[in-house]
Amino acid sequence: MFDIYPTGDIPVPVCIGDLPLSDYIVSHDTLTENAAAHLQKHLEIPGVIITRNGRLAGVVPRHKMFERLGRRYGVELFLRKPIENLQRDLNTDAFALRCHLHINTTAHLALARPHDCIYDPVIVEQANGEYRLLDMYVLLLSQSQFLTNLSNVVSSLNRIEIALSRDGETMHALELILKNLKMVVPVHKLEILLKNKNAFTRIGENGDVKLMDDFAGANEMYRVALSNNHPLVVDDSRMVPAWRGRHALPHVLAWMGVPLSDKEGVTGLLSLSRHTTSPFTNNEKELAQVFSRHINQVLVNESQTDGMKYLLKKLN
Repeated sequence: MFDIYPTGDIPVPVCIGDLPLSDYIVSHDTLTENAAAHLQKHLEIPGVIITRNGRLAGVVPRHKMFERLGRRYGVELFLRKPIENLQRDLNTDAFALRCHLHINTTAHLALARPHDCIYDPVIVEQANGEYRLLDMYVLLLSQSQFLTNLSNVVSSLNRIEIALSRDGETMHALELILKNLKMVVPVHKLEILLKNKNAFTRIGENGDVKLMDDFAGANEMYRVALSNNHPLVVDDSRMVPAWRGRHALPHVLAWMGVPLSDKEGVTGLLSLSRHTTSPFTNNEKELAQVFSRHINQVLVNESQTDGMKYLLKKLN
Protein backbone atom coordinates (compact mmCIF):
# COMPACT_ATOMS: atom_id res chain seq x y z
CA MET A 1 0.00 0.00 0.00
CA PHE A 2 2.78 2.43 0.86
CA ASP A 3 4.47 1.80 -2.50
CA ILE A 4 1.31 3.08 -4.17
CA TYR A 5 0.45 5.79 -1.62
CA PRO A 6 3.81 6.76 0.00
CA THR A 7 2.20 9.12 2.54
CA GLY A 8 -0.26 6.46 3.72
CA ASP A 9 -3.07 8.89 2.91
CA ILE A 10 -5.39 7.10 0.46
CA PRO A 11 -7.10 9.70 -1.77
CA VAL A 12 -10.82 9.52 -2.52
CA PRO A 13 -11.12 9.08 -6.30
CA VAL A 14 -14.05 10.28 -8.38
CA CYS A 15 -13.57 7.46 -10.88
CA ILE A 16 -11.13 4.71 -11.81
CA GLY A 17 -9.21 7.17 -13.99
CA ASP A 18 -8.09 8.89 -10.78
CA LEU A 19 -6.47 5.75 -9.38
CA PRO A 20 -2.77 4.85 -9.82
CA LEU A 21 -2.52 3.25 -13.25
CA SER A 22 0.26 1.48 -15.13
CA ASP A 23 1.19 2.66 -18.63
CA TYR A 24 3.43 -0.28 -19.56
CA ILE A 25 2.41 -1.19 -23.12
CA VAL A 26 4.31 -3.36 -25.60
CA SER A 27 3.81 -4.48 -29.18
CA HIS A 28 2.62 -8.03 -29.88
CA ASP A 29 6.05 -9.00 -31.22
CA THR A 30 7.99 -7.88 -28.11
CA LEU A 31 10.01 -10.74 -26.65
CA THR A 32 8.54 -12.14 -23.45
CA GLU A 33 11.94 -11.97 -21.74
CA ASN A 34 12.01 -8.18 -22.22
CA ALA A 35 8.56 -7.77 -20.67
CA ALA A 36 9.43 -10.14 -17.82
CA ALA A 37 12.63 -8.21 -17.08
CA HIS A 38 10.66 -4.96 -16.93
CA LEU A 39 8.11 -6.43 -14.52
CA GLN A 40 10.87 -7.80 -12.31
CA LYS A 41 12.40 -4.34 -12.13
CA HIS A 42 9.09 -2.56 -11.47
CA LEU A 43 7.19 -4.57 -8.88
CA GLU A 44 4.26 -2.14 -8.77
CA ILE A 45 3.22 -2.91 -12.37
CA PRO A 46 0.34 -5.46 -12.44
CA GLY A 47 0.91 -6.70 -15.98
CA VAL A 48 1.51 -5.89 -19.63
CA ILE A 49 -0.88 -4.35 -22.14
CA ILE A 50 -0.31 -5.77 -25.63
CA THR A 51 -1.09 -3.88 -28.82
CA ARG A 52 -1.06 -4.81 -32.49
CA ASN A 53 -0.79 -1.99 -35.05
CA GLY A 54 -1.63 0.49 -32.29
CA ARG A 55 -4.84 -1.29 -31.28
CA LEU A 56 -5.55 -3.21 -28.10
CA ALA A 57 -4.72 -6.91 -28.55
CA GLY A 58 -4.73 -8.28 -25.02
CA VAL A 59 -3.14 -8.29 -21.59
CA VAL A 60 -0.77 -10.55 -19.70
CA PRO A 61 -1.22 -10.29 -15.91
CA ARG A 62 1.98 -10.35 -13.86
CA HIS A 63 1.00 -13.32 -11.69
CA LYS A 64 -0.05 -15.44 -14.67
CA MET A 65 3.09 -14.61 -16.61
CA PHE A 66 5.51 -15.79 -13.94
CA GLU A 67 3.32 -18.74 -12.99
CA ARG A 68 3.37 -20.00 -16.60
CA LEU A 69 7.07 -19.35 -17.06
CA GLY A 70 7.76 -21.25 -13.86
CA ARG A 71 5.95 -24.36 -15.03
CA ARG A 72 7.53 -27.17 -17.02
CA TYR A 73 8.98 -25.97 -20.36
CA GLY A 74 7.66 -22.47 -19.69
CA VAL A 75 10.98 -20.75 -20.27
CA GLU A 76 11.77 -22.83 -23.36
CA LEU A 77 8.37 -22.26 -24.94
CA PHE A 78 7.82 -18.57 -24.25
CA LEU A 79 10.75 -16.59 -22.82
CA ARG A 80 12.50 -15.85 -26.11
CA LYS A 81 9.33 -15.78 -28.20
CA PRO A 82 6.90 -12.91 -28.95
CA ILE A 83 4.71 -12.13 -25.96
CA GLU A 84 1.55 -12.73 -28.03
CA ASN A 85 2.42 -16.46 -27.88
CA LEU A 86 2.21 -16.37 -24.09
CA GLN A 87 -0.97 -14.31 -24.18
CA ARG A 88 -2.66 -16.83 -26.48
CA ASP A 89 -1.59 -19.71 -24.24
CA LEU A 90 -2.96 -17.96 -21.14
CA ASN A 91 -6.14 -17.07 -23.05
CA THR A 92 -6.62 -13.90 -21.00
CA ASP A 93 -9.45 -11.57 -22.00
CA ALA A 94 -8.91 -7.87 -22.62
CA PHE A 95 -11.37 -6.66 -19.98
CA ALA A 96 -11.52 -2.91 -20.71
CA LEU A 97 -13.65 -0.26 -18.98
CA ARG A 98 -13.97 3.50 -19.50
CA CYS A 99 -12.04 5.76 -17.13
CA HIS A 100 -15.11 7.68 -15.90
CA LEU A 101 -16.71 4.70 -14.13
CA HIS A 102 -17.23 4.85 -10.36
CA ILE A 103 -15.10 2.68 -8.09
CA ASN A 104 -18.01 0.55 -6.87
CA THR A 105 -19.36 -0.03 -10.37
CA THR A 106 -15.95 -1.13 -11.61
CA ALA A 107 -15.40 -3.44 -8.63
CA HIS A 108 -18.75 -5.16 -9.21
CA LEU A 109 -18.04 -5.64 -12.92
CA ALA A 110 -14.52 -6.91 -12.29
CA LEU A 111 -15.61 -9.37 -9.61
CA ALA A 112 -18.33 -10.70 -11.93
CA ARG A 113 -15.67 -12.08 -14.30
CA PRO A 114 -14.98 -15.83 -14.46
CA HIS A 115 -13.37 -17.15 -11.30
CA ASP A 116 -9.92 -17.63 -12.84
CA CYS A 117 -9.90 -14.00 -14.07
CA ILE A 118 -11.11 -12.19 -10.95
CA TYR A 119 -7.67 -11.01 -9.87
CA ASP A 120 -6.48 -10.02 -13.35
CA PRO A 121 -5.84 -6.29 -13.73
CA VAL A 122 -8.48 -4.13 -15.43
CA ILE A 123 -7.70 -2.27 -18.63
CA VAL A 124 -8.78 1.36 -18.32
CA GLU A 125 -9.57 3.30 -21.48
CA GLN A 126 -8.64 6.96 -21.04
CA ALA A 127 -10.68 9.84 -22.44
CA ASN A 128 -8.04 10.30 -25.17
CA GLY A 129 -8.32 6.65 -26.24
CA GLU A 130 -5.10 5.50 -24.60
CA TYR A 131 -5.03 2.43 -22.37
CA ARG A 132 -3.76 1.97 -18.83
CA LEU A 133 -3.76 -0.96 -16.41
CA LEU A 134 -5.43 -0.97 -13.00
CA ASP A 135 -4.31 -3.40 -10.31
CA MET A 136 -7.25 -5.20 -8.69
CA TYR A 137 -5.58 -4.71 -5.31
CA VAL A 138 -5.63 -0.94 -5.79
CA LEU A 139 -9.27 -1.06 -6.92
CA LEU A 140 -10.46 -3.15 -3.97
CA LEU A 141 -8.39 -1.10 -1.52
CA SER A 142 -10.00 2.10 -2.79
CA GLN A 143 -13.48 0.57 -2.65
CA SER A 144 -12.89 -0.62 0.91
CA GLN A 145 -11.72 2.85 1.98
CA PHE A 146 -14.74 4.50 0.36
CA LEU A 147 -17.18 2.09 2.05
CA THR A 148 -15.46 2.79 5.37
CA ASN A 149 -15.95 6.51 4.79
CA LEU A 150 -19.66 5.96 4.17
CA SER A 151 -20.04 3.88 7.33
CA ASN A 152 -18.49 6.72 9.34
CA VAL A 153 -20.91 9.38 8.12
CA VAL A 154 -23.07 9.36 11.26
CA SER A 155 -20.14 9.73 13.65
CA SER A 156 -18.69 12.49 11.43
CA LEU A 157 -21.96 14.43 11.50
CA ASN A 158 -22.08 14.08 15.30
CA ARG A 159 -18.61 15.62 15.61
CA ILE A 160 -19.66 18.45 13.31
CA GLU A 161 -22.79 19.17 15.38
CA ILE A 162 -20.74 19.26 18.58
CA ALA A 163 -18.30 21.73 17.02
CA LEU A 164 -21.16 23.91 15.77
CA SER A 165 -22.69 24.04 19.25
CA ARG A 166 -19.51 25.38 20.85
CA ASP A 167 -18.50 29.01 20.82
CA GLY A 168 -15.35 29.75 18.87
CA GLU A 169 -15.33 26.50 16.88
CA THR A 170 -17.18 27.67 13.77
CA MET A 171 -14.09 27.53 11.55
CA HIS A 172 -13.17 24.11 12.92
CA ALA A 173 -16.69 22.92 12.15
CA LEU A 174 -16.40 24.21 8.58
CA GLU A 175 -13.14 22.33 8.09
CA LEU A 176 -14.75 19.13 9.40
CA ILE A 177 -17.74 19.59 7.09
CA LEU A 178 -15.62 20.03 3.96
CA LYS A 179 -13.18 17.24 4.84
CA ASN A 180 -15.94 14.69 5.45
CA LEU A 181 -18.02 15.84 2.48
CA LYS A 182 -15.09 15.19 0.14
CA MET A 183 -14.68 11.71 1.62
CA VAL A 184 -18.22 10.58 0.75
CA VAL A 185 -18.94 12.75 -2.32
CA PRO A 186 -15.61 12.71 -4.19
CA VAL A 187 -15.04 15.62 -6.57
CA HIS A 188 -12.20 17.21 -8.47
CA LYS A 189 -13.08 20.66 -7.16
CA LEU A 190 -15.25 21.84 -4.28
CA GLU A 191 -16.11 25.49 -3.68
CA ILE A 192 -18.38 27.43 -1.38
CA LEU A 193 -19.45 30.54 -3.29
CA LEU A 194 -20.74 33.29 -1.00
CA LYS A 195 -21.92 36.86 -1.26
CA ASN A 196 -19.08 39.21 -0.46
CA LYS A 197 -20.19 40.70 2.84
CA ASN A 198 -18.54 41.47 6.17
CA ALA A 199 -20.15 38.54 7.99
CA PHE A 200 -18.24 36.10 5.77
CA THR A 201 -14.82 37.72 5.88
CA ARG A 202 -13.47 35.12 8.30
CA ILE A 203 -14.99 32.21 6.38
CA GLY A 204 -13.40 33.59 3.23
CA GLU A 205 -9.99 32.71 4.66
CA ASN A 206 -10.72 29.03 4.01
CA GLY A 207 -9.17 27.93 0.72
CA ASP A 208 -12.41 26.29 -0.46
CA VAL A 209 -14.47 29.45 0.04
CA LYS A 210 -14.78 32.17 -2.59
CA LEU A 211 -16.44 35.52 -1.89
CA MET A 212 -18.06 37.01 -4.97
CA ASP A 213 -19.78 40.30 -5.71
CA ASP A 214 -22.01 38.85 -8.42
CA PHE A 215 -21.68 35.08 -8.46
CA ALA A 216 -25.31 34.64 -9.48
CA GLY A 217 -24.51 36.36 -12.76
CA ALA A 218 -21.24 34.51 -13.27
CA ASN A 219 -22.95 31.39 -14.59
CA GLU A 220 -26.51 30.80 -15.76
CA MET A 221 -26.67 27.50 -13.86
CA TYR A 222 -25.74 29.30 -10.63
CA ARG A 223 -28.61 31.73 -11.20
CA VAL A 224 -31.12 28.94 -11.81
CA ALA A 225 -30.10 27.04 -8.68
CA LEU A 226 -30.23 30.16 -6.51
CA SER A 227 -33.47 31.57 -7.89
CA ASN A 228 -35.24 28.23 -7.40
CA ASN A 229 -33.49 27.65 -4.06
CA HIS A 230 -33.15 24.01 -5.07
CA PRO A 231 -30.16 21.74 -5.83
CA LEU A 232 -29.25 21.58 -9.50
CA VAL A 233 -27.31 18.76 -11.18
CA VAL A 234 -25.60 18.74 -14.57
CA ASP A 235 -24.56 15.26 -15.75
CA ASP A 236 -22.59 16.51 -18.76
CA SER A 237 -22.03 20.25 -19.23
CA ARG A 238 -21.34 19.72 -22.95
CA MET A 239 -25.02 18.92 -23.37
CA VAL A 240 -26.18 22.09 -21.58
CA PRO A 241 -26.03 25.26 -23.73
CA ALA A 242 -26.57 27.47 -20.66
CA TRP A 243 -23.28 26.22 -19.21
CA ARG A 244 -21.22 27.76 -21.97
CA GLY A 245 -19.90 31.29 -21.65
CA ARG A 246 -17.02 33.29 -20.31
CA HIS A 247 -17.75 32.32 -16.71
CA ALA A 248 -18.17 28.59 -17.25
CA LEU A 249 -15.86 26.59 -15.00
CA PRO A 250 -13.02 25.15 -17.11
CA HIS A 251 -12.74 21.38 -17.57
CA VAL A 252 -15.98 20.72 -15.64
CA LEU A 253 -18.24 18.03 -17.08
CA ALA A 254 -20.39 16.86 -14.15
CA TRP A 255 -21.56 19.52 -11.70
CA MET A 256 -23.86 19.91 -8.71
CA GLY A 257 -24.89 23.14 -7.06
CA VAL A 258 -26.65 23.27 -3.69
CA PRO A 259 -28.01 26.67 -2.50
CA LEU A 260 -26.81 27.91 0.89
CA SER A 261 -28.54 30.33 3.24
CA ASP A 262 -28.12 32.22 6.50
CA LYS A 263 -30.70 34.04 8.62
CA GLU A 264 -31.24 36.58 5.81
CA GLY A 265 -32.03 33.98 3.15
CA VAL A 266 -30.17 32.45 0.18
CA THR A 267 -26.65 33.78 0.22
CA GLY A 268 -24.44 31.30 -1.59
CA LEU A 269 -23.89 28.05 -3.34
CA LEU A 270 -22.07 24.79 -2.63
CA SER A 271 -20.40 23.97 -5.95
CA LEU A 272 -19.21 20.39 -6.59
CA SER A 273 -17.36 19.75 -9.86
CA ARG A 274 -15.99 16.73 -11.68
CA HIS A 275 -13.71 16.82 -14.70
CA THR A 276 -15.02 13.50 -16.02
CA THR A 277 -18.44 12.34 -17.19
CA SER A 278 -19.09 10.71 -13.81
CA PRO A 279 -22.63 11.84 -12.89
CA PHE A 280 -23.55 12.30 -9.25
CA THR A 281 -25.62 9.44 -7.85
CA ASN A 282 -28.84 9.97 -5.90
CA ASN A 283 -27.02 8.96 -2.73
CA GLU A 284 -24.34 11.58 -3.37
CA LYS A 285 -26.98 14.24 -3.97
CA GLU A 286 -28.63 13.43 -0.64
CA LEU A 287 -25.31 13.46 1.21
CA ALA A 288 -24.40 16.83 -0.31
CA GLN A 289 -27.68 18.29 0.93
CA VAL A 290 -27.11 16.88 4.42
CA PHE A 291 -23.71 18.53 4.66
CA SER A 292 -25.03 21.75 3.09
CA ARG A 293 -27.43 22.11 6.02
CA HIS A 294 -24.46 22.14 8.36
CA ILE A 295 -22.76 24.74 6.17
CA ASN A 296 -25.94 26.79 6.52
CA GLN A 297 -25.52 26.65 10.29
CA VAL A 298 -21.95 27.88 9.92
CA LEU A 299 -23.24 30.84 7.90
CA VAL A 300 -25.95 31.58 10.47
CA ASN A 301 -23.41 31.48 13.31
CA GLU A 302 -21.09 33.85 11.46
CA SER A 303 -23.95 36.24 10.67
CA GLN A 304 -25.01 36.26 14.32
CA THR A 305 -21.44 36.86 15.44
CA ASP A 306 -21.13 39.73 12.98
CA GLY A 307 -24.41 41.15 14.22
CA MET A 308 -23.24 41.01 17.83
CA LYS A 309 -20.00 42.78 16.90
CA TYR A 310 -22.00 45.50 15.18
CA LEU A 311 -24.23 46.00 18.22
CA LEU A 312 -21.26 46.14 20.59
CA LYS A 313 -19.58 48.67 18.35
CA LYS A 314 -22.74 50.85 18.37
CA LEU A 315 -23.00 50.61 22.14
CA ASN A 316 -19.38 51.64 22.58
